[in-house]
Amino acid sequence: MSYALDALIRRKKELEELLEKLRKERDEVKAKLDKVKAKEDELYKKLIRTRDPIEASRTEILMQKVSEIRRLEESKLESLERKIRGAEHELEDVKRRIEILKPRTVKWVVEYEAKKS
Repeated sequence: MSYALDALIRRKKELEELLEKLRKERDEVKAKLDKVKAKEDELYKKLIRTRDPIEASRTEILMQKVSEIRRLEESKLESLERKIRGAEHELEDVKRRIEILKPRTVKWVVEYEAKKS
């Protein structure tokens, strides 16, 4: 194999590992985001039910903090999604290059010249 093909195969392996890591991280961020959204919904319901203005202001402050965390997690998730799309695109490009450079099996056709008698 040529040096370029070896380098492409190594790059493919690196990209596959990177994709696996990014997908795992995306799943973790999604799980955390789901928890934060549930907490935000719970606080919103609590805010609607409360009659006490002091309790309402405390709940509102908590909601602002949770909302800030939610926005940070959503931006982190968007960033991870962009990284995953980029890595997938690069992986497809590397696979295509490997297919181009990979030696193909060749069927040899043997032709004989007919004897002239």
